[in-house]
Amino acid sequence: MTQAGERDLGGKVAIVVGGSRNQGAACAEVLAARGATVVISYANDRAAAEQTVEALLKHGVAAEAVHSDAAVSADVTALFEGVVERHGRVDIVVHTPGMVLKKPLAEVTDEEFDRVIDLNTRSAFYSLRAAARTLSDNGRYVVLSTTLTSVMTGPYGLYSGSKAAVERLVLAAAKELGPRGITVNAVAPGPVDTSFYRAAETPESMAAAALHSPRGRIGQPGDIAPVVGWLVGEEAGWVSGQTVRANGAMF
Repeated sequence: MTQAGERDLGGKVAIVVGGSRNQGAACAEVLAARGATVVISYANDRAAAEQTVEALLKHGVAAEAVHSDAAVSADVTALFEGVVERHGRVDIVVHTPGMVLKKPLAEVTDEEFDRVIDLNTRSAFYSLRAAARTLSDNGRYVVLSTTLTSVMTGPYGLYSGSKAAVERLVLAAAKELGPRGITVNAVAPGPVDTSFYRAAETPESMAAAALHSPRGRIGQPGDIAPVVGWLVGEEAGWVSGQTVRANGAMF
């Protein structure tokens, strides 16, 4: 088993799509701490991206931030091609962008539907397609999904549906890329205390969510990032096409 502090990802090049904040930044930190060169992409918050890169550099690895909109095909293609050009390879891809919409289906507008699909489904497809084209043999791809694909608690129908599609893409890609030793998996957290989650919730709904946990709290980014970290390591090489539900027994 990989031990804490072990530099087992030395020589690997990782892309964390949406790695500037929240869960993406936590995942990037785990990869850097284990010795990987880490490239994070961001769509809007340059200051947060630069701050995250500074934190990654403290681990003694190469790190950089690249402006790239995960929901724009050309941006994603340029991101991956640029990493190959500058670093020579891509070994690990972690995809984290998304959008929560908490709304009954009857009230969802066309514009909201398009936005959720763009940020949750389309963006994951773009990075998965780019990974399929650029990942080195024995590479790793992990995308964040949601526990709500297996249990429904409230009006998250469109959000959960957009992520369920991603889980099916994961299974298809695992079959297609498996002959090259590449693994493809999803991690499906429960509620995690980030600005991403808080944007769709109230203090009351967050407190109610915490009651589902036997530990009496919602998740933290540090609860999820090690799961992603395990999936990108050598010891998880026989785990592919799976959705790992990291939710603290909340559901």
